[in-house]
Amino acid sequence: MGDVVLLALAAAVFPALLACVAVLLARPKPRRLLLAFYLGGLIVSVTAGLVILGYYGNGHSVIGSTSSRPSPGTSIVEGAAALLLAWLLAASGGERIRAGARSRVAAHRRPRPDAGGTPSKLQKQLDRASPPMAFALGAVINLPGPYYLLALGHIAEGRYSHVQEVAGVAVFNLIMFALVELPLIGYLVRPERTAERVTVVSAWLNANGLRLIGWLVGAAGIVLIVQGLAAAL
Repeated sequence: MGDVVLLALAAAVFPALLACVAVLLARPKPRRLLLAFYLGGLIVSVTAGLVILGYYGNGHSVIGSTSSRPSPGTSIVEGAAALLLAWLLAASGGERIRAGARSRVAAHRRPRPDAGGTPSKLQKQLDRASPPMAFALGAVINLPGPYYLLALGHIAEGRYSHVQEVAGVAVFNLIMFALVELPLIGYLVRPERTAERVTVVSAWLNANGLRLIGWLVGAAGIVLIVQGLAAAL
């Protein structure tokens, strides 16, 4: 299981997951958004992991990946997506796009009172939609990536019992979602202190964090593309 733990640590800082956590932490009162994102990602990730284990156990491949070899195409596509995300986070052109998106969202979320002085229906819908959107984002972002597929391959080849396989999937996901779980636990144990720390982190991220994360995401994207090209040769 040592390889599974190492792959889970790598998955914990996977570009898309890392960027989503950073953006959610920068939102005002991010607790509900983090929880929704976590639940969406955890449900999809655990369910998909158990299904893929069954396929691997029967000798099948998943998205071109087998239990011993990742798919070159999947790695290259995810690497290219990571480079695009890195450009959006770190480059000046991406910054202009983000600024324009924030302006459009702010314009839509601006209170538009009805005749009775209450918030508009659009405002209410947008406020209610935030946690479900975070849930859906968590579900989409946390579909199995290359590290997860490799970890599942190690579990499938380990000749473990069914209970041990389920435990392996659970351990992988607990480690992979550590950056989401830690602030959520903090909100439960020490909510005021955690809120203060999240505010500090949010201020730092607003100042320079996204650009730094963009560079990290870009480096990970290059590694994924190189890995895919090496597997294709």
